[in-house]
Amino acid sequence: MITERGNILDKKSLRKNMISVLSCMDEGAKNEKEDVLKEKFIDFIKEHDIRSIGIVLSMPHELDTDGIVSWMVESGREVYTPVCDYREKEMNFSRFFSFDDVVTDEKNLRVPSERSNVNNQVDLIVVPGLIYSETGYRIGYGGGFYDRFLKDYSGVKLSLLFEEQIGEAVREPHDVPVDILITPERTIDAKSRRSGDEK
Repeated sequence: MITERGNILDKKSLRKNMISVLSCMDEGAKNEKEDVLKEKFIDFIKEHDIRSIGIVLSMPHELDTDGIVSWMVESGREVYTPVCDYREKEMNFSRFFSFDDVVTDEKNLRVPSERSNVNNQVDLIVVPGLIYSETGYRIGYGGGFYDRFLKDYSGVKLSLLFEEQIGEAVREPHDVPVDILITPERTIDAKSRRSGDEK
């Protein structure tokens, strides 16, 4: 069980520890889990007729999203990926068309080279993070971009994660929880687990 005591040093330590856990996962086992997650997520997209999606182009230690992105494009759905303005501390979702048109930003994150086609109200956003509570609160990477963005977002907020990432996260005033958590083993309706004033 991972506990969060609420101060910045604890969060930094927890982030570092979780990145280490994810980076040290057995590659074969991780690939199997990712395949299960991909299939579960695709089933969710089909079941709920999701036509547009916001999703990050993953970093090496994260769940590999490239297969999901490729499937979305091939199935005729619209894919948008986050582009951050680090000076203004803002994030917008720009249309993704092809991995051939991807570049890296100043933080070495993969983003579309063309950033004019923006859609910040897609049907569903896959929210990245490192540690999640079963009520949908999360410890992210520390920039606060998603919490600022999600306060004005009205679609479905979903996270894909490994069971190893389930823990406890303190609720802070600026935190925006996700609605659905999908792991290889289960799908958690996080929204239904929250009290009325948190929904």
